[in-house]
Amino acid sequence: MNFTIESNGGVAARARIGNHELVFDQAPPYGADTGPSPLDVMVVSVAACAHYYAAAFLSARKLSTDGLRVSVEAEKAKEGRRRLAEIKIHVELPASLPAEMLPRVEAAVLSCPAWGTLQELPRTEMKISRAGG
Repeated sequence: MNFTIESNGGVAARARIGNHELVFDQAPPYGADTGPSPLDVMVVSVAACAHYYAAAFLSARKLSTDGLRVSVEAEKAKEGRRRLAEIKIHVELPASLPAEMLPRVEAAVLSCPAWGTLQELPRTEMKISRAGG
């Protein structure tokens, strides 16, 4: 995966992902609120991944996804490095789903790569340079 994020005026940024464009920004007074913050998108992405894996599990078995909901809460760390201190995801499955299927859906959801990345952090690298350099 390779993506480029470009300035979109002020502190806003835009990213092209395939045929889609995402705009990121901050709420006033820091930004113009033209899009969600990158941190909000990161949190929502993990929840959306959990939703996808639950929905794919149900759909593959021709089970209804009606009522499938994923909610997510995140708390920023109050001390130390600026980061998230906690992410809580709640997957609410359709009421019609047999109880014995819950562990299998849970196993599917836990295989979400966004969740796995939070559980086992990737190697990271950041390079800072001037344009053209």
